[in-house]
Amino acid sequence: MAVGIDVGTNSVKGVVLKKKNEKIILDNYFIARTNDSLIKIGQPGVISDFTGKIIKESLDNAGIKSSSMNVAIPSFTSLIITIDVSNIPNKNFEMAVRREVAKYIPVKIDGVVYDWQIINESDFADNENGANERANRFAVDKSDKMVKILVVAIMKEISERYDKVFSAEGLDIDLLEIDSISLTRALTRNKKGVYLILDIGHEVSNILVASQHGVLVNRTIDVGGDRMTKAIADSMNVTLERAEELKRTQGVNVGVEHGSEGFLATVLTVIINEVKKTIELFKSDFNNLEIEEVLLSGGTARMVGLSSLIAQQTGLKVSIGNSLEGIFFVPEIKNSLQVAAPSLNIAIGLALAHFE
Repeated sequence: MAVGIDVGTNSVKGVVLKKKNEKIILDNYFIARTNDSLIKIGQPGVISDFTGKIIKESLDNAGIKSSSMNVAIPSFTSLIITIDVSNIPNKNFEMAVRREVAKYIPVKIDGVVYDWQIINESDFADNENGANERANRFAVDKSDKMVKILVVAIMKEISERYDKVFSAEGLDIDLLEIDSISLTRALTRNKKGVYLILDIGHEVSNILVASQHGVLVNRTIDVGGDRMTKAIADSMNVTLERAEELKRTQGVNVGVEHGSEGFLATVLTVIINEVKKTIELFKSDFNNLEIEEVLLSGGTARMVGLSSLIAQQTGLKVSIGNSLEGIFFVPEIKNSLQVAAPSLNIAIGLALAHFE
């Protein structure tokens, strides 16, 4: 049994996967919401003291007995970057990586846990012929003097804080993973090529370019679904509850009758402009690769009109990311699960790590 726990700013999502006869089965899931801040943006350690208690209660209420789990930490607390390192003899290469990584970390390198891997652009191509072609161009364009490295780093302070909060409730963390990596696993594991993933959370949104081979670009912006809800509430002078309902039922069309762009125009423009910026950053670093599609994730992914608006603005195909592909579940929960799935993507990716 594999348990994935995704702690957001105001909710906890949990998924239980089991493997039987080579089939991965979704055995259980839950989404627990709270008015309290579980993740304290900008504060040391990030996760609140009482989060462990909420997770324990949620597990008990869902009838989940396991005390061991894989847990996500927010991208904004971590570091995922690509850097260029001189291609020097192996015995000195790791030291060269360490020196280069230290330039991007605002604390002493001994205060972080980090890992790295060499990026081979041919791995990220969408088909075998394209892979060979792009690999040849990569060799010509970049030469063998520099190597592109993907670096993932987590501060030890944050890792230790999560361990403390969970262990206080008798819970064990088997794997602590950056949410972007879990999300990438969930949405691209069965896909070829490179995808832009837009994960709109409650307070922040993650924008990443990735494939089943890893993350190439990772960015976080301080705009999420709550900003949209507040924009509607302020414009229409209604409660946040009513604004949330309007966002869910009318989506980007809320307030269009009062103006050509509607009440969400400012917030959506910020998000879409950041998506465009991410695409440009990707092109500047990986000009041999192309983005196949935009995959939407998070509770706002199903917002009416969002997919078509992003497609219009970016010129890319846009769809809702499907983390349930290849996962079996009982038919009785199909409807409720498909509605909840965009919010469960990270938790599903965490649980899937158990079977790698």
